[in-house]
Amino acid sequence: MVLACIMIHCKPGTAPEVMETIKSIKSVRRVFETLGAYDVVVEYEFPSLEKLGITVYEIARINGVIATETLIETIM
Repeated sequence: MVLACIMIHCKPGTAPEVMETIKSIKSVRRVFETLGAYDVVVEYEFPSLEKLGITVYEIARINGVIATETLIETIM
């Protein structure tokens, strides 16, 4: 399994609800709120790029999510 960090920019005040929704997604290792350009960071393990793409799209559709950026682990 490969690890990705999905960084999420949320509408003001929606980060807690976004985090609760993300916690129910399979293979999410950790979700936490941050300060700075992104409001929420997700650590996500994935078996294929296809599965990662599907999950990022699912996260992007959550009410309150404005934008996402994904960083993929390259060296294990």
